[in-house]
Amino acid sequence: MGNRPYGRDELCHAIGAVASTAATSFTDSYAVEAIRLTLAYLPRSVAAENDEEARFHIYNASALAGMAFTNASIGLVHSLAHKIKGEFGVTHGLANAILLPYIIDFNRLHTGKYATAEKILGVENLADEVRQLNVKLGIPKTFKECLEVDFAEEKFREVLDRMSVNAHGAPCTLTNPGHPEVGDVKKIYEAAYYR
Repeated sequence: MGNRPYGRDELCHAIGAVASTAATSFTDSYAVEAIRLTLAYLPRSVAAENDEEARFHIYNASALAGMAFTNASIGLVHSLAHKIKGEFGVTHGLANAILLPYIIDFNRLHTGKYATAEKILGVENLADEVRQLNVKLGIPKTFKECLEVDFAEEKFREVLDRMSVNAHGAPCTLTNPGHPEVGDVKKIYEAAYYR
């Protein structure tokens, strides 16, 4: 499957909804179950497209995540993914997949919601779970390593400030924990490009 971002938008919807400042017990229950199903079944679903059980659970996760983020919003991951897609033409799901661990790392400094979700899910670190999932699915760790489009460093540095301002001003950013500033957005982009 290579860099195919299959199923990653749904995971970003669910994880974004968990951390959202507009989250409720209603949205949390849907979001956490969507995360559980995606972590458990996405590798199987990608590996064998005729695995009907795995695909059923991924479709279910997509619906649950949709209900969660529609009611709670999704935060920085989509704000940043939309803007880098606009600058480079990278697939939305792939941009989300690369950005997500770095967003989790930032948000963890401002919310205890991930720790609560991790306890329910029985995982130690959600960002590390996402990183491991990315490896299983052949998703690059950084934009610099991405082969889907040309992520030349010169262009990245050229558009970084504008892209950061635009992502900061996106509506999804409003419900992100920690009231991120433009400088925070820029640091996340840099981490997702270089680290």
